[in-house]
Amino acid sequence: MEWYEIAFDRIYPVLYRHRDDDEAEMVLDAFGDLIAGRDPVLDLACGNGRYMVSADKRDLRTWGVDLSEFLLGEAANRNGLSGRLVCADMRRLPFGGGVFGAVLNMFTSFGYFAADMDNLLVLREVSRVLRTGGMLLLDYVNAQRARSKVLEDTMREINGWVVRESRSLQSNGRYLVKGVEAQNGATGETVAYDERVRLYTQLELTTMLESVSLGVSGVFGDYDRSDYDQEFSERIIMICEKR
Repeated sequence: MEWYEIAFDRIYPVLYRHRDDDEAEMVLDAFGDLIAGRDPVLDLACGNGRYMVSADKRDLRTWGVDLSEFLLGEAANRNGLSGRLVCADMRRLPFGGGVFGAVLNMFTSFGYFAADMDNLLVLREVSRVLRTGGMLLLDYVNAQRARSKVLEDTMREINGWVVRESRSLQSNGRYLVKGVEAQNGATGETVAYDERVRLYTQLELTTMLESVSLGVSGVFGDYDRSDYDQEFSERIIMICEKR
């Protein structure tokens, strides 16, 4: 079983409870003007649908795709989302070509595959389903910053779970690996996996995007649309247009 099949199951709401509706509202407040008028919108790796809900409030017709049946079940319980959710691998999207005006890929939902070609396939599929002039909003970890940070082991308690996390760079800094072990104090249940994300630089991302006809038109360093700084920005948020 791949790490993302474990991480994006029942343990996800425990570990990432801060990734909530308020955050989604903040993101759509910041970037909504770029998405406006681009119906329909695809939320790629939509999780529990929080960005879809925020987009719906802004009269954007959205669809969501995710591999996690658990998180899609959570999304289906939200008003209005059922019927617009699809369980699929992001390397093989079940949509026709040129059907979307915008694609959202939020919170580092890219770079999950060990092979660069598989990650490129994701971008190729995004380009395929976007119509000409359509937009990709790619929200990704800033590789330069991630490589320079001091990586520490941590332990925390969350809603009855004891969570231990260790972080390391592997393959000469190509991959950021986070070992996660979470144990439920009441039941003794343990969930363990190694999260593995490919760290792509701005240049590498730009090269990959342009190779599939996605031209970069803007780069930001955080959800407040601040300027991107490769040394200090926590994130790299890229606005891309389908040529």
